[in-house]
Amino acid sequence: MTAAAGSARLPLCADLSRAAGEDPIGTAPHWQEVTVLELDVPMWARVRDVAGWTAEQAGVFERLRGKVEASGAEFGLLMSAPDTPGAPLRVRHYALGPGGYARRDFVSDRPQDDWARGLTDTLLEPENLKGWAEVTPPAGPDWHVCTHGTVDAACGKYGVPVHQGLRAGDVRAWRTGHFGGHRFAATAVDLPAGLLWAHLTPDLALRVARRAVAPAEVRGHLRGFAGLPPVAQVVDRELLVRRGWAWLDAPRRADVQVDAEGWTVALHHGPGEAAGTVTARVTPAPGLKVPGSSHKPEWMDVKQYHVEWS
Repeated sequence: MTAAAGSARLPLCADLSRAAGEDPIGTAPHWQEVTVLELDVPMWARVRDVAGWTAEQAGVFERLRGKVEASGAEFGLLMSAPDTPGAPLRVRHYALGPGGYARRDFVSDRPQDDWARGLTDTLLEPENLKGWAEVTPPAGPDWHVCTHGTVDAACGKYGVPVHQGLRAGDVRAWRTGHFGGHRFAATAVDLPAGLLWAHLTPDLALRVARRAVAPAEVRGHLRGFAGLPPVAQVVDRELLVRRGWAWLDAPRRADVQVDAEGWTVALHHGPGEAAGTVTARVTPAPGLKVPGSSHKPEWMDVKQYHVEWS
């Protein structure tokens, strides 16, 4: 029996997620800071190859795990293709602050395979950044679109046209390696706003990037604000819909209490005269089963949510 006859191509997980009507809210990671390594696309697989790590590289991730366990503050790691292939290692670091994430850019003369140093110096030993050249970042948003088709075919099929469409529309967009959520392709991280998006098309991505569409029209495409824990992301989205894009300028933090029936979320926003707290009740909605990958037959349970206002 030939390989072609013995194996059928699976449907794309993103197609099945859309067909199921999955609401992506609450699937964004919770990041206190994000490091973006500018690496050529072939380097992405090397960074993901745990078995091929050097002792130094493995040690960096062990230290990062310890930092997360000690502080509870999670971090994001993104890999984006530089504009000039083969360029020396460059990193962008985003730290959570009022109204999103603050960006700092650092350049070096190191080769790209010294990527572990970029993680160490931005996330573990920031005092070492004095050995890098800091440059002023350009104004405007950065859209990190997953185009990592070797990890999941859906990201290649849907992510590449979105990346190309954003760049054609003069939005700064980066070809980006896998950061989770294949089934939401095309998926993107919108920084410095800290929003993650799902099931984008080139036209929709451009309108969202330009804030040329009402939040209510794209609520079903929002995975969440990475500055808040997942359940609080559910409440944050409803306030974005109610108050418009200006809501993203407000510092937000949340207190979450869990009980047998769901969660009580107190979302604090401010400062100034507009400061306040909104309390809402989040309860589970009927869940769904969807595939987590376009390359494996297994399906998984996914959470869906319902919001009630206090």
